[in-house]
Amino acid sequence: MENYQQNKVVEVLKLLKYMGLEEVDNSLSSISPFGDLIDEVKNCKKCDLHKVRTNAVFGKGPINAKIMLIGEAPGRDEDLKGLPFVGKAGRELDNMLSSAGIEIDEVFITNVIKCRPPGNRNPEPYEMVKCNPYLVRQVEVIRPKVIVLLGNIALSLVTGTASGITKMRGKTMEYMSYPAIPTFHPAYVIRNPDSGKTVIEDFKKAVRSIA
Repeated sequence: MENYQQNKVVEVLKLLKYMGLEEVDNSLSSISPFGDLIDEVKNCKKCDLHKVRTNAVFGKGPINAKIMLIGEAPGRDEDLKGLPFVGKAGRELDNMLSSAGIEIDEVFITNVIKCRPPGNRNPEPYEMVKCNPYLVRQVEVIRPKVIVLLGNIALSLVTGTASGITKMRGKTMEYMSYPAIPTFHPAYVIRNPDSGKTVIEDFKKAVRSIA
């Protein structure tokens, strides 16, 4: 109940901010369990990606989410809007979550790195290293029951190599002491529609793991 009430207060403060009351920023920082982390990500200059981004993409979803989705990196639409998975891949993700019986507003979604790489290339290893402390702190705050790793780059958090999603998907692994299930990235599903059923099954496995 406490988390629910806190989320509602934050939502109201955000609405007031969007209406032009910028002075609520301090209230948001003091109430949000993420504290100043959102501002740290928004103003981060730890790697060169800050020079080419429009917006850093922190993530979205409730802080008490039982399921956490970790993608690879923001794309063009995400960079423009400052939110994860809002483009074509986001719509595909929404559809697959719905088919698995998961509401989009019940999960917390973020990426391995928070800024868009030029041309949507894969993140460089040093970029992932620089950005990883932000992801670690997100996981520590949310404390999900299960993590779903979307794609090879997210899988590399566990395996240390950016490959192997075809062999490893659907298997229960561990990231930061939390169960983690790798599956195909929604962008891959768009290119290979038949893989969508596989991702839905992996999402259902994540749901079963917290039942």
